Amino acid sequence: MIFGKKDHGLARENQIIRVLFITLVLNILVAAIKMGAGKAFNFLSLTSSGLESLFDGSANILALISISLASKPADRDHNFGHQKYETLGSFLIAALLVFSAIELGGDVFEILKDEKIRPKFGIIPIASILFSMGVSLFVTKYESKRGEELNSSLLLADSHHTFGDFIISFGVLFSMVATYFGYYLLDKLVAGLICIYLVFLALKIVKTNLPDLLDASPLINDQHIAEAAKVEGVYDIHSFRARGNRHTLYVDFHLHLDPELSLIEAHKIGKRVEQKMREALMDYCEVADILVHIEPYTEEHKKVETIIFEGN
Repeated sequence: MIFGKKDHGLARENQIIRVLFITLVLNILVAAIKMGAGKAFNFLSLTSSGLESLFDGSANILALISISLASKPADRDHNFGHQKYETLGSFLIAALLVFSAIELGGDVFEILKDEKIRPKFGIIPIASILFSMGVSLFVTKYESKRGEELNSSLLLADSHHTFGDFIISFGVLFSMVATYFGYYLLDKLVAGLICIYLVFLALKIVKTNLPDLLDASPLINDQHIAEAAKVEGVYDIHSFRARGNRHTLYVDFHLHLDPELSLIEAHKIGKRVEQKMREALMDYCEVADILVHIEPYTEEHKKVETIIFEGN
């Protein structure tokens, strides 16, 4: 049984889409400013940072597509829903970061071969990077906060990506100041470091989302399961399994009940255990899909318990 408000999933996806639209507009604005100033003043680090922001915008578009697919309800072909499209979107963002790193690395290599191209210090490139830093910091905090509130791995992945842009901007700013004193190599060095940092962010996103893709079990406190087993009429809960993420968790377990109970009585006890389990899982997910297998508690089970007890 799925626990949650009727339209909660749709409302959540709409909120995520709204956040992504806002960040998309800001990323494109920042990218245009940085790339324009970088090209005009020959700052490879600023142009590279602008290109990275442009890929941020591309990642937002990719995220909008993936979250729209993830919001689709369960159907005949996807009985458990389409939530993993969101996880897939996070992996595609990671792939986009690696692609960005390769593209920027190629630009750095080309510029290193041409020593005649030197950056020109000016107020415009300084102002553009300071503006970019302010926007990046805002977007990072905004996406991170909303990602936590909405339990969205995609928003959290994108916030990490944007924070990388903020960190990168410090290096770009430093390289600009260095050019004022005649140190032009630093501009190329910062551009190279941007490439490495993008790969690092990609690996971090993969590490965060891989457990969900592989259906890794969340570390649920055994005490929570024990509390549900205290419901009157329950002998024990066993074969407990769980998979999913902070948004949707799929849980199933076996419930031993008195074999003399009627089907109606057993069902009522099962529903009470589901409610207890729902309360226990509130700290782990937003929506819980719980399946209970009711089994009769027989003399064979008692013998097994006796053997285990005596063995201890």
